[in-house]
Amino acid sequence: MTGNYSEEMGAVKSDLQTLKDDLATLTKSVKADAQANALELRANAKTKFDAARANAVEAGTKGRKKAQSTIKDNPIVSIAATAGLGLIVGALMARR
Repeated sequence: MTGNYSEEMGAVKSDLQTLKDDLATLTKSVKADAQANALELRANAKTKFDAARANAVEAGTKGRKKAQSTIKDNPIVSIAATAGLGLIVGALMARR
């Protein structure tokens, strides 16, 4: 009976070692996949950020040019609008 017990313990130890080796391999594989996915996500995020920034710069430039041309075409209206806006902001600040 002790011989059978020793054989079973040897088999269990062997199985545990195999399981340990498999877990180590799986951990390395998961780590490599996670790193690859992280690099891909980072590259995608950078691409999207760069595109969004370019769009924002373009929209800002268009808005500025439109405002400049509107002011140039209608200087009196622009001055009146600015003065009116200043009065409103001043009134709101005076309330506090």
